[in-house]
Amino acid sequence: MRFHLNAKDRKEVQSIADALPDSELQDVAREVDEYMDRHHVNPLMMAAQTLIQQMYGGPVAQMLDGDDEAHIKMDEILRELLITAGKNRRSVNIMINKVA
Repeated sequence: MRFHLNAKDRKEVQSIADALPDSELQDVAREVDEYMDRHHVNPLMMAAQTLIQQMYGGPVAQMLDGDDEAHIKMDEILRELLITAGKNRRSVNIMINKVA
């Protein structure tokens, strides 16, 4: 099923996401952590390196590649993003099941 959320629906999805019980949040975090353990390449880092390559050139992009702190920060950002998306996915499913 493919559909688009209007502004009212987005607010409802966000409200559901904000009210998910801790057990659901733990499940989402576990799914994300398992995904990140299986996929050792962070697509955000790859995108950042491409952008830096375009803006500043190869040597600067190579510096980012060797920056452990940047990799850690990018992994934290990816994890947060995936957890938010996972919460939203569960919330959208709840909303769809409520309407169906």
